[in-house]
Amino acid sequence: MSWIREEFGFHDLQRLLFKLADRVKVFHGLTPAEISEILAKAEKCIFDANGPIIREGSVGLHMYLIIDGEVVVTKNGRDGEVELARLGPADSFGEMALADNEVRSANVTAATPCVLVRIGEQTLRSHPAIGLKIYRNMAHLLSQRLRLADEQLAWHL
Repeated sequence: MSWIREEFGFHDLQRLLFKLADRVKVFHGLTPAEISEILAKAEKCIFDANGPIIREGSVGLHMYLIIDGEVVVTKNGRDGEVELARLGPADSFGEMALADNEVRSANVTAATPCVLVRIGEQTLRSHPAIGLKIYRNMAHLLSQRLRLADEQLAWHL
């Protein structure tokens, strides 16, 4: 995996806070101070275009927020790889591994050069009140995705 890991500087955190506060679904209902707490322990990751970010079947205890760029989510199927989604700035992925501690259910690849925020399970556990809000938001987001997948499946059967 070719990616660059960087710590967030103060100015990076301020810009991210402004950009993320209203747009990122997993941060819904968090105060700027709570978002700042999470970002202070997060990692900034930079991926080149076509670089793998997550591999289906791998173990992972991190979720990702897209700051810049686009990723493609694919799943290995009986006829090869199937595209499930394309995600862009303010979207997140990798939440399921945090929710159930199981292996990754899909591949995620950088479609363009990407700047991501990586948030680990330990960060959420170290701030239980904030983590609870984020997990609640993740449940809502995963429920929306499941409803969409159900609808798509119903029309393909």
